Amino acid sequence: MKKIIKYTLVGIPTGVFIGFMIALIFSFIYRTNNFVPSAPTFVSYFSSNTMATAASALLWAGMGIVFSVSSLIFEKERWSVTRQTTIHFCVSYVGFTPLAILAGWFPLNAAWLGGYTLIFSGVYLIMWCVFMLAAKNAIFELNQLVAQKNNLEK
Repeated sequence: MKKIIKYTLVGIPTGVFIGFMIALIFSFIYRTNNFVPSAPTFVSYFSSNTMATAASALLWAGMGIVFSVSSLIFEKERWSVTRQTTIHFCVSYVGFTPLAILAGWFPLNAAWLGGYTLIFSGVYLIMWCVFMLAAKNAIFELNQLVAQKNNLEK
């Protein structure tokens, strides 16, 4: 339980920071006069841009919690990497998707959900490959250190 609380407390500011930066980048890309925390349809549900930003911050915090806490799945040492990855993908997708819909990133219909699922899966695959490559390199370096230590002891 302590780990879940710790990961939640890390996930909240991380999610808010990443969400804010993405919104800021899109505000610049679309050359808006004011900061826009999400899609115009989302913002229109609120009485002010400030309220829309506050609601967005809560959603971004939730997104940060989903990804931070779900990473604990990779600490299940008795599970295979395939099982860890499959469960992590499912938990991340199921946890993140409703938050993305609530944030107004896409409407709830089959076409948009299909496109979102392809993008989510593609990004997940790319990130998984990067993390696996990093882990493979770390293992290689550790094996090199062990081999050097064994050679020095001879």
